[in-house]
Amino acid sequence: MAPSILSRALRASLVLAGFAAAGQASAETKLLRFPDVHGERVAFVYAGDIYIASTQGGLAQRLTSHPGRELYPKFSPDGTQIAFSAEYNGTRQVFVMPAAGGEPRQLTWYNDVGPMPPRGGTDNRVLDWTPDGQHVVVRMNRVPYDERSGRPYLVPVAGGMEQPLAIPESGGGMLSPDGTQFVYTPIDRDFRAWKRYRGGRAQEVWTYDLVNNTSRQLTNHPATDHQPMWIGDTIYFVSDRNYTLNLYAMPASGGEPQQLTRFTDFDILWPSAGPDSLVFENGGALWQFLPASGETRQIPITVRADFPETQPRFVDASKNIESFDLSHDGKRALFGARGEVFSVPAKHGEARNLTRTPDAREHSVSWSPDGRFVAYLSDASGEYELYVQAQDGSSPARRVTTDGDIWRFAPSWSPDGRHFVYGDKRQRLRLVNAETGATAEIDSSVQEDITQYSWAPDSRFVAYVKTGGSRNGSIWLYSLDSSSTQQLTPDETSEFAPTFDPEGRYLYFLSNRDFNLGFSAYEFNYLYQNATRIYAATLAADGPVLYAPKSDEVAPRSAAEARSGNSNGSGKAEAKRLRIDVPGFNQRVLALKAPAGNYQGLSANAKGVFFVAGNGQGPGELRYLGLEDEQPKSVAGQISGYTLAAGGGHLLLRRGERFAIVEAKPEVDFEAGALKLDGLQLRVDPKREWAQQYADAWRILRDWFYDPGMHGQDWAAIRDRYATLLPHVASRADLDYLLTELAGETNAGHVYVERGDEPQVPRRAGGLLGADLRSHESGYFQVGRIFAGENWNPALRSPLTEAHANVREGEFILAIDNVSTREVANVYQLLEGKGDRTVSLRVNTRPEEAGARSVRVQTLTSEQGLRYKDWVDARRRLAAELSGGRVGYIHLPNTAVDGNRELHRGMLAYAHMDALIIDDRYNGGGFIPDRMIELLSRQPLNFWKRRGLEPNPTPLLHHAGPKVMLANGLSSSGGDALPYYFRKMGLGPIIGTRTWGGLIGISGNPRLADGGAILAATFRFMDTDGRWAVEDEGVAPDIEVIDRPEQIAAGRDPSLERGVAELLRALEANPPKRVEAPPAPTQFPRM
Repeated sequence: MAPSILSRALRASLVLAGFAAAGQASAETKLLRFPDVHGERVAFVYAGDIYIASTQGGLAQRLTSHPGRELYPKFSPDGTQIAFSAEYNGTRQVFVMPAAGGEPRQLTWYNDVGPMPPRGGTDNRVLDWTPDGQHVVVRMNRVPYDERSGRPYLVPVAGGMEQPLAIPESGGGMLSPDGTQFVYTPIDRDFRAWKRYRGGRAQEVWTYDLVNNTSRQLTNHPATDHQPMWIGDTIYFVSDRNYTLNLYAMPASGGEPQQLTRFTDFDILWPSAGPDSLVFENGGALWQFLPASGETRQIPITVRADFPETQPRFVDASKNIESFDLSHDGKRALFGARGEVFSVPAKHGEARNLTRTPDAREHSVSWSPDGRFVAYLSDASGEYELYVQAQDGSSPARRVTTDGDIWRFAPSWSPDGRHFVYGDKRQRLRLVNAETGATAEIDSSVQEDITQYSWAPDSRFVAYVKTGGSRNGSIWLYSLDSSSTQQLTPDETSEFAPTFDPEGRYLYFLSNRDFNLGFSAYEFNYLYQNATRIYAATLAADGPVLYAPKSDEVAPRSAAEARSGNSNGSGKAEAKRLRIDVPGFNQRVLALKAPAGNYQGLSANAKGVFFVAGNGQGPGELRYLGLEDEQPKSVAGQISGYTLAAGGGHLLLRRGERFAIVEAKPEVDFEAGALKLDGLQLRVDPKREWAQQYADAWRILRDWFYDPGMHGQDWAAIRDRYATLLPHVASRADLDYLLTELAGETNAGHVYVERGDEPQVPRRAGGLLGADLRSHESGYFQVGRIFAGENWNPALRSPLTEAHANVREGEFILAIDNVSTREVANVYQLLEGKGDRTVSLRVNTRPEEAGARSVRVQTLTSEQGLRYKDWVDARRRLAAELSGGRVGYIHLPNTAVDGNRELHRGMLAYAHMDALIIDDRYNGGGFIPDRMIELLSRQPLNFWKRRGLEPNPTPLLHHAGPKVMLANGLSSSGGDALPYYFRKMGLGPIIGTRTWGGLIGISGNPRLADGGAILAATFRFMDTDGRWAVEDEGVAPDIEVIDRPEQIAAGRDPSLERGVAELLRALEANPPKRVEAPPAPTQFPRM
């Protein structure tokens, strides 16, 4: 078996093994997750439910069965209760239940942050109990700068308001046996599977003294040290110091860690400690480590349950349409949906599933130009190959190609049906004989994949786009007669979407050749936009000319025209043989009568062209421009995709998840042609679909990852290793976990998993008021700090500060919607399910009814924006206080829309100050920040003096004084690049700790059949000397400052304080000089 091919036999064995695992009660179950131990019992999660079993193994007892996912079970100190988090009421909250089973009791009500991708984990993660059993320690995502970051809180088991520990930020952790200290990692990376990582977010183990408010760093290693536990006088943690995550131990007082386990195939994951032992995951199984004996042993557990997510069910395949086409006569539409091929009638008849392949996936569907056949790519052989099948499903599919070992882009039929052309991820353009499968290489590229290609109507030429050395896309022409290629358009311009006139007169294409200025609202600055026009070139030098000067003249009728018809005797018209004159081609190019815009999706029929006009963000308007028209006309709005039938008379339009077949003309009625897609009901066998998706995910990484060598990994062996766990997948979330581990084996950042079709609990967000609320001895609740907002800005609305509310800090909330707050232990109980709704508050300055007033406010569903603004404002005040008003402060939350907005807003507001702190900490990335560094690098080029006014600089928006940048391990992706560029441009020192080191990027790749995805990193950062840089390393600071937790807890900011000190020293060494205009000249001519 070739190592690059996942054979049918292997996949079949995985599927059959899955059935066996579900049906054999005595078989050992794997993929047991998030374990905890107490004495002789172990609790764990399987398929989103909590189970309990003996540490000796055997049959597990199920404790929960909700459709949502119950996670993070933790035994109470006496072993009688289990705390966990669940989604029973529409948000993820903390619950407690008897360890023997029983009804859960809710402990928290504050709105969680909502669903996150697998790499983000969840809110409300249960970590531990206090030794007295009175509180549960829960990591809650309530830090101001990042919805995925969190800190530990104490949640009263008897009921009440949760209170934060002094620790400002944490990953996993655990209290010391006496409850006075907390061992933890200040950085959270617990859900990320980037293996062998050595960047700035590699975790270290710390302890925090909760009595004395001091902290101590216990480990200091480039590897990951995380998930610490505390048993007796020993601290345990897992580390990949020796390649694989294994268990280590060290004295609680500090010392050299000792390795306790030596697993090599799988990492140790999610360890958890009880009073006298600890448990962990490895290879999908649970293991127990016994400190007294040093023994590590597997716990063989069997889980018996119905596993509802594994049961075959019907799904609506129309929710997962990835490709579509239209028959030549517009009678039927073809869809690639949820891995199958469907034919759907325009009006009458039934939808047909043409493939019915539960163990394979079909995609990239197309209809033959004559309407007799359909083609698609299928991995039924173990690799994606091209298949052809009768359009009505009356005959078996015929495999055309046999050389599949790389991802193919959608094949395109030749008009005569004899050939296909397709591009692939080896950057090749290939020609396939539809009958024999014989394949020839047309061309290849070293700049971009070749994904745009179009057939001439006589099937003798292919026009395609190839990117050249100028980085512009040019149109090339391939001749089947001569097997040769020629470049049609020059390197100096950028062309795309070539399409032939079906009459053989013209080649149409889109090109960015216009330079239309758009101006900034904040300064004299501009960019070029709406650069695209539609162009046409006459193929033959003596061919018909568009827009030629007209004159009405009489011409005699020719003898040929007098003869009727041009049939070949068979009743079928022959395709006109084209002549394409390459010399002089570009002199024959002209722009059609459509204004410059943002266009894509060009196609043509005999009378004109169709194209989509938009803004590059979301759906656009489909337009039609006839060859005789003076301007385009609208066809339909809100179009996210379309195709033109081979006959040229019909269109298949996509509007979100809806489709319509309409005539190919302007002003069509989408609703009149809307297709009924209720026939796309597909019976899915989850086990078999998951096996296919596992194969697809592995293959996508193989074919789309930037390095075809997969960072030196034996990719086939890795596939086989994790495939042994596939039979134990009992939920879609389990598959995500398996794919996340597979992704981690690339040893790279930005290789992510996105959720697919899994059960979702309907979300019922709780209401929030934009303030800290605290319990009071009276039984009522008191308003603590109210977060100032910008009530004109919906994203930063602060409900209690709005004019109609005017609630003040220190006032009491006596009732919510006429229910006394004294009736609940946690005020958020009365706001459950009331997010973004109007509620009535009974408010008073005293904890009594006399003198109370009623106000109505509209609640929030998140306070993240308000808390972030408060955090930024506090740091801006601190910088001003420490510098006497000389240092400005700008925090950049990311390098995407929000971060660019904050940079421009900050420069407008603070660029006049003597010095600037640019805070890159907790920058989540986004765009490559070259535009941001250009703004920060600006220096005045000159000044302009106007009458009575001070000199004005060009550029107006700049900062000429000294700057520093703050960074930490949460400066990520674009937040890595920004400090790298800051240093490269010599703008000032970087202060803090090393950044994440994730400068490898994603640019899109195919999704999985059910809509989930594994995102391959498709490009990687290099420096200007051609060396790998930053990825898996980070950007090291010039001045290392650790923001120690006790200092942050005390309201200080060590990195910012050092930044101010450095800037004041720089200002003292080089005081800013004010530019003043000299007297205007009075003597002329100048001598």
